[in-house]
Formats: sequence, structure tokens, C-alpha cells
Amino acid sequence: MQDTKLHLGIEVGDVLLKVALFDPMEKKVLKTAVLDTGTSPLDDVPTFENTLQGWLAGKDGVDLESVSVCVSSFRSLVREVFVPPEAAATMDNYLRWYLGLNVDAEENAYYFDSQILSGDAKAGYNVLLIAMRRVWVDAVRKGFRNKAIAPKIMEIDALSLLNLLETGYGFSSDMRCIIKADVAGVLLMWVADKDIRAIRCCSTLEIVGKARETAYAQLAKSIDDQIKLAFGANGVAASEYLLCGELASDVLFVESLRSSLSEQPLRLMDSFTNIRLPVAEEDASHVLSCAGAIGVALRGGKE
Repeated sequence: MQDTKLHLGIEVGDVLLKVALFDPMEKKVLKTAVLDTGTSPLDDVPTFENTLQGWLAGKDGVDLESVSVCVSSFRSLVREVFVPPEAAATMDNYLRWYLGLNVDAEENAYYFDSQILSGDAKAGYNVLLIAMRRVWVDAVRKGFRNKAIAPKIMEIDALSLLNLLETGYGFSSDMRCIIKADVAGVLLMWVADKDIRAIRCCSTLEIVGKARETAYAQLAKSIDDQIKLAFGANGVAASEYLLCGELASDVLFVESLRSSLSEQPLRLMDSFTNIRLPVAEEDASHVLSCAGAIGVALRGGKE
């Protein structure tokens, strides 16, 4: 591998790491991989670090300029919250109150951020609330012994996907829906211009233990149901659906989802207008699974 400054993006799963190396000079993703950690990387930072170092040890000429991490929305708290007009002037306090209703922990146990999706002070606001456990954030930021690979940026996968959409394709005024379908759950995110307009999630617990064909048909229907609910609640209707995640590599799931979406256009996020991807099978085999990791690697290049 050439000796140049690279950006490493990592998506943290339950017992795995999804990684992507990005070369900003070539605007190319050099490598993607899924690394088994055996334990939760957020709860076991030494294993997180050792797994990452082991993977990097076999990559000659890697000089990292940034290391960034994203966490699955299913390991965080991501909610659409309606802030009524009477609470608009004290929105942070209202969101802290809402957060307290949804987590069984002290108020300062979570870092939280928010983004206004729509509305105004007279009618109230629809707000995207994002919260992540403080102990995880602090452990990742401070727990690495090797400071050369210690992450400096930590965010949720929804924001990483937004960055991938911006850099990979460019923003559009047309409404697009990203479907990130992982074994742990499915994230749906509607984006127009530079803004997230709605977020929905589908659990995969209901398909555990079922035959693949039955499970995928049921999950595809659940996704379609969430799309209809988002249209009713948020008024969002996508002109295009973009699919990534672990299940996006399974042809049977993709066909089940295409059938469920009927006439709606569905495109795999395995090629980009403004980003080159690796050609070798070993380096390219996990591109769909590693969409979040690619997106957060791109974020590192902007800091």
C-alpha cells in the first residue's frame, strides 16, 4: 500500500468492528473488512484496540491521519421528538426531560445532541434526538493505549450515512431514503437537500429462528409498513431508495425487499459518483456492510 495519510472509519457492532480505509488524495476506499471481536467493543476497549491493531499490522505503509468511530443507532437512542410551542424557547430542557423518560439512568449518563427536522416556534418542532452513553464515549476517547489509533470522532451511523450520501453522490432536493439493513436491525432515513427529514427503525427480533425466505419476506413487509407510516406522520415520500448494510449482500433479501416496495426504485449503495471503491474481492467484499464505516472515514477527512 502506498505511503500516504489515510482516514480510518470504524463502525462498532455488538461483537464486531466494520472498518474502512479511505485515501483522500485518490478519493478512494482502499479496504473494507468486518472484524470479529468476540466481546462488545464499547464495553471491552482493550479487545477493541487489540483487534484493530492486529488488522492494521498486516497493512504495510499505512499512515493514519484520523481515526473515527460510528455507533449503530440500535446501540444509541435515536428518536423523533415533537417539541410543543410552549417548550420551543427551552428546547434543550425539554429534550433532557424526554431523555429522562426513555432511559433508566441519571441525566448526565448520556451525551445528547439534536437536529430540527421541521416546524417553527408557533407550531412546534419535530426534532431528531440523539443520545449515547457517556461511559462508552469516554472509554473509547480515553481508553486506547496507542494514541496513534485512538478515535477522535464518535457519532451515530445515521450521521455517517448522511456524510456518505453528501460525499458519494451529492445532495439533492429530491427525497431519498437510505435503508441500512443489518442483522441487529434496520434503519430507514429520509434525506432531502442537506437535512434528515425522518428516521424510522425496524426490529429484527421477530424473524429470529425463522427460515430465510419467510424471515426476509416478513422483514421486507415491516420495512414497507414503516415507509407508509413515515409518509403519514412526516409527509416524506422518496423518489429513490438506497440499500446498504449486512443484509444488502444477500440476494434473497434484496429480492424480497424489491418485491415489497413494488414499483419504488431500489439501488444498492455499492457504487458512488464521487468515490472510487476497491477492485480486489478481499478489499471490496464488505463495502455494503461497511457503509457506516466509510461515511465516518469521510467525516474524519473534513475535520
